[in-house]
Amino acid sequence: MLAGVVACGGQPVAEPVFSEGASASPVLTVEAAEAALEILPELREAWRETDCDKVESLTGWAEGELGATVCKAVRNGRRGVNLPSYSDIEVFLPAEDEDGAWFTALARKPDPAYFVFAYESGTWRLALGPIPLLGKVPEPDSVPTAAADMIVKARLVPQQYLTYLTDPAGVSGVAFPSGDPVRTVLAELLRTPRRVRPDRISVDVRLAVDSARALLLDDGGALVFHAITLVFTQKPGSGRRAIRHPRYATADVRAFTGKSKPGSLTGSEIVFLITRVSAAGKMSTIGLRRELAHITAG
Repeated sequence: MLAGVVACGGQPVAEPVFSEGASASPVLTVEAAEAALEILPELREAWRETDCDKVESLTGWAEGELGATVCKAVRNGRRGVNLPSYSDIEVFLPAEDEDGAWFTALARKPDPAYFVFAYESGTWRLALGPIPLLGKVPEPDSVPTAAADMIVKARLVPQQYLTYLTDPAGVSGVAFPSGDPVRTVLAELLRTPRRVRPDRISVDVRLAVDSARALLLDDGGALVFHAITLVFTQKPGSGRRAIRHPRYATADVRAFTGKSKPGSLTGSEIVFLITRVSAAGKMSTIGLRRELAHITAG
């Protein structure tokens, strides 16, 4: 059972945050959010039983891509998505948002992790999560209210990550603090071509979803929940027919493609992110999870 569920930092919500309308979104109340949390034990069981239809029906947004691809690979020996039994969960209802009904949840046990739940195709689905929290838990706004300037800043965050990871020279001016996990990701992307020689590899960085979800903070900042996709395409070097240093383990390649020694391969990895944006607009990555989503072979 899920335990310790409260809403909006412990503050009561007297009125629904959303109302029925053309978007067909449900009225979002504390009770609706609590009921939606039951997705987690259902999804954990579906992954355990490799019930791919169930996994797909319970996931959406960026998380839905894993449900559509990874579960089938699990049947061929790939490990599934790790979804522990979470408890001490606190839910946070956002201010009214044009993206429809959604909310965030913070599970404190066994380790702090965030989730995003969204109403899609007539049902609640897990959109993102779990995303392990790095460091201290921030304090969300106890009574969320619209803040136009911060919402604008939050919507720009995914594109700023994309710019940063495709601009190693730093010409754009997008920056992250020392020790930020996204700086480690960039360093890896820069090292990858050297590590696979004589193979050739290219990296494409894309937005995994076309929007972000933001939760306002008491200090005037926000938490932004979003995801990017890293696509690695690896081919044999000049004069060779096979890859010499495959980026992915043979077992993973076989699970996704049915082949053990492909002539070339393309792998997609989703990086799930939580970004803290200060009132001044400075970004820091406070949560990150990375999953191999798919491999195709040539």
